[in-house]
Amino acid sequence: MNRFSIAVVLFLACSPLIGAADTKFADSLQGEWKLVESWANGTQLPAQILGDATLKVTGDRYVLKRSNGETVGKLKIDANQQPIFVDIIAESKDADAVPSPGIIKIEAGKLHLCGAPPGSERPVDFDTLRRPKITVLVFTRVNKP
Repeated sequence: MNRFSIAVVLFLACSPLIGAADTKFADSLQGEWKLVESWANGTQLPAQILGDATLKVTGDRYVLKRSNGETVGKLKIDANQQPIFVDIIAESKDADAVPSPGIIKIEAGKLHLCGAPPGSERPVDFDTLRRPKITVLVFTRVNKP
């Protein structure tokens, strides 16, 4: 068996494990979350700016509701990375929408979502002071399906 064949066999053998990690983390995201903090440029944004924003995750789809409207789209999770990778793909009329690369974690019952502008490099941590182009949103769970 040549090296290529061995690599393919190993990849196929590990594929169910990769999918299982993604599925387990995606399951923990399901439900509705309320935005409680937002950070940019190392500064926490005032509570009145947050309003009553909520994030609802169903399967790999999300709806972010804000006072001025809502954004819908898809979350693509790679739970085999540390920190966990997320690609945020907002629906638009442009069929070739560029994903916003990000990282995500659930810690102490809070969902932390760190995103960069579409087409940018993926954040490596949640530090908005050292990385001014990223935004961190922190949510608490409202309900779980």
